[in-house]
Amino acid sequence: MKRWWPNIHLIVLAMSATLIKAQDTGQARDKYVLLTTPYNERQLTLYRGQLMVDAGYKFAVRSVSYDENGSRQLLTNNGSGSVYHYYYTDIRYGITDFVEIGAETNYIRHGIRTQTERYVSTSAAGTTDVTLNNIQEIRGMGDILLLLSLRPPLKFKWFDLSLTGGIFLPSSKYKPEMPSNTVTSAVANTFVINSYSRYANGYGVPVYLVSGAFKAVFRKFTFETDFTFRTPLKEGTSIRWTSTLENSKIAYTDKSYTYLASNEYNLNAALHYQVAGWLEVYLNGNGLKTKGGWTEYWGNKYANRETLLVNVEPSFEIQISPRLRICQVAGFPVSGKNSDASFYMFTSIRFSDFLR
Repeated sequence: MKRWWPNIHLIVLAMSATLIKAQDTGQARDKYVLLTTPYNERQLTLYRGQLMVDAGYKFAVRSVSYDENGSRQLLTNNGSGSVYHYYYTDIRYGITDFVEIGAETNYIRHGIRTQTERYVSTSAAGTTDVTLNNIQEIRGMGDILLLLSLRPPLKFKWFDLSLTGGIFLPSSKYKPEMPSNTVTSAVANTFVINSYSRYANGYGVPVYLVSGAFKAVFRKFTFETDFTFRTPLKEGTSIRWTSTLENSKIAYTDKSYTYLASNEYNLNAALHYQVAGWLEVYLNGNGLKTKGGWTEYWGNKYANRETLLVNVEPSFEIQISPRLRICQVAGFPVSGKNSDASFYMFTSIRFSDFLR
């Protein structure tokens, strides 16, 4: 049996050399042709030596909420609707025709005004009436995602597949700043408090990512689907701020707590149509589910709520030059559970070129 090992090693080396040679021959093709290849003829990873940079902006209107039974509620009816601004950047590079590396991050500005709350207490000293207006803002740079994508080192005519692994690296301490506030009192023992809280953007702990994608082509039509799973590496620690109202002034104290981020499951399924070499339109269905994890409250661990959100995204991609493409996505929520939802418009500009 041992005699076969040297022969097996030679066969593996010969196959590797053949693949590399075939790859080098493919890269001798015109780079203009590769940069202008329509979507239905493109592979799932970049070509060898190809650099691609995306820069995008999403404007979203948070106006819908789904309860635990999946019932739809309009947030504008209770005055808690909001908008958010999402800035995105992504850079990827093809090491070979079947190995790709990448990194991405984002920046979010999202303000949420909760429903006005009123508290009335009565004691021997009299009645105290407090009205609370609370504004919460999520603002800052998101975690940095490092990626490695692989596809089979072969050329398939009508289908392709890829596997991606990555990790989110925290970009902030994930601890909210001390709230700020204003307190007004036009009548004795009657107060109006406007409170402002700011939270970080991200998971706060390293998070693993595993994703697989499949693409099938029939003439000008392309069906593509991908599934992504995210899970935290470890438990995290953050702080909560508690407030006390004394003599028209608010004093804040912080207390640390632990948490375990939920697992995330994301499924996309899209049907693409190549209208022309420079124009592609498609319809994507997106489902995001979170499950598991817990959050500590005063020494007790409480399971995170399981959430679900499904969106439909009509989209198009236009090639305006060999190196530049514009992508436009519109998102519409269609169902959910224990989740807020938004209508959004996402526009991105994609630059691509070969470095070698």
